[in-house]
Amino acid sequence: MKKTIGLSLVAMGLLALFAYAADYVVFRVRVSRKVGYSSVTVRVYYAIQEKNGRPEYVFGSMQDQSCVNSLFGAPGGSVPVGICAGMQTSKFRSD
Repeated sequence: MKKTIGLSLVAMGLLALFAYAADYVVFRVRVSRKVGYSSVTVRVYYAIQEKNGRPEYVFGSMQDQSCVNSLFGAPGGSVPVGICAGMQTSKFRSD
């Protein structure tokens, strides 16, 4: 029983590592073809904590947010970049 659980954990780890490596290679190919990055228009909002403990939401203007066409996000970038698929579903960004 312990051997089966151990083998399945190793197999899941190797599968996750393979998926990350494949996504990285596909992302690098897309960057070389100039289609690795994209942008999404999001509405910025601010959650301001009031004295009574309740948050007040102040909505800002629409802004373009850069994102990557990848499953696991941008590898090693200093600028925080979101994943396009996740950003297109929410359309909101809190600061």
